[in-house]
Amino acid sequence: MLSVFSNYLSPLIEEGLLQDSGNKVSTIYEQLSIAYNQGSPGVENCTRLYVPYYEQDPDGYDYDLLFYIYSNKYLQELIHWFNSKIIPEFATLSYQTINVRLRIFTSKLNTLVEKGLVEKEEAIKIHLNLVNTLRVEHDLLINEELPF
Repeated sequence: MLSVFSNYLSPLIEEGLLQDSGNKVSTIYEQLSIAYNQGSPGVENCTRLYVPYYEQDPDGYDYDLLFYIYSNKYLQELIHWFNSKIIPEFATLSYQTINVRLRIFTSKLNTLVEKGLVEKEEAIKIHLNLVNTLRVEHDLLINEELPF
């Protein structure tokens, strides 16, 4: 399985701003960290953890959820915060640290739901997608060095 970020860096690679990392997940996250440190707003505003996009399955993409996120400034701010805390360091984070940051995100998302700023059903979809995507990405990182 490919990372949700496998083709995300293509425009930056084509412009010569980053090197082609192939499909090695740890290298993809290193490149994302470089892009973030160079001030790329795309890393902080990326929705791929919340609405996963896999190039081989564009029919499975939830455009309604993506539209909901982009039309809700509170969700955008929360996503911006979480992405800045998780994506640049993801390749080096332990599962405990990932879980702590996920709990903080969940608490903030629940607060938005309680205040009526985010619909409960949409928050559930976002949270489920985030948890599943983080688990898959972390498993890919752990298993990429296995010889089989």
